[in-house]
Amino acid sequence: MILDLTLTPNRSLRPTQARWLLIMVGGFFLIGSIRFLILGLWPVIPFMVADVALLAWALRASYRSGGARERLVLDAGRLTFTRISPWGEAKVAELEPFFTRVDIEETPLGDAHVYLASRGTRLRVGHFLSAPERREVGALIREGLARWRNQAVPA
Repeated sequence: MILDLTLTPNRSLRPTQARWLLIMVGGFFLIGSIRFLILGLWPVIPFMVADVALLAWALRASYRSGGARERLVLDAGRLTFTRISPWGEAKVAELEPFFTRVDIEETPLGDAHVYLASRGTRLRVGHFLSAPERREVGALIREGLARWRNQAVPA
């Protein structure tokens, strides 16, 4: 096997850290809501509860989307690209490594997009990664394809 990459989205907080963040924000809002209740500003309290609930929902959605991943395998005679959604649905594409090229498109804002192109098929790779990570992944795939081509072509 010449190349075996598994790409997963980055998460800034581990689940336990996210839980502690939610507890701390909830505790802070609880103290604030008691103060607002004492001052007679009770209509503010439902909005504070809604804020904590929305934060919990956003963190949960973020971690659910973190289940997405992509796998690129280059072995004898084929390049297999598997994209797995956060819900576990897998889409597999097989490309011929000899005719596959890696396109790294730079945008005017400094972003980069990586595509695998082969015979009319164009697949975007690592859309959930940062621009420097996508550039690095594109270079790794190019290097792997070059190594495969050097092994495949007889001297």
